[in-house]
Amino acid sequence: MQTVFETRRQRLRLLIEKHGTIAALNTAIGWEPTNARLSQIQNRSIRSDRGTPYEMGDATAREIEKALKLDTGWMDTPPSYAELHPDDRITHVMKVMESMSDWQRDQAMKIVDTIAEPPKKASGGM
Repeated sequence: MQTVFETRRQRLRLLIEKHGTIAALNTAIGWEPTNARLSQIQNRSIRSDRGTPYEMGDATAREIEKALKLDTGWMDTPPSYAELHPDDRITHVMKVMESMSDWQRDQAMKIVDTIAEPPKKASGGM
């Protein structure tokens, strides 16, 4: 299980990807584009005053969520598979199945189970 700091760094990477650069993310948050805080957190730069890596604390996480109109606690919630792999074939299948009715989903699962079964060995009548 990952720590809240690891989760926040993972979420930070997603936000940087979404905004294109740390400078653009800083601007979206309302900070100066050259603010080094997010870069230091992302890279786990060592704090010269303490000798420990920069981590995203609660106040910074809530500030980012508020500025970007994200739900409170979003930075603390591990991303879903679909968030981490938006263009993946498995993500596509998951999205399609989420839109199905219960009956359709049951039928799809039967098909998947059938396809996934190992081939049956031919019985040798010798």
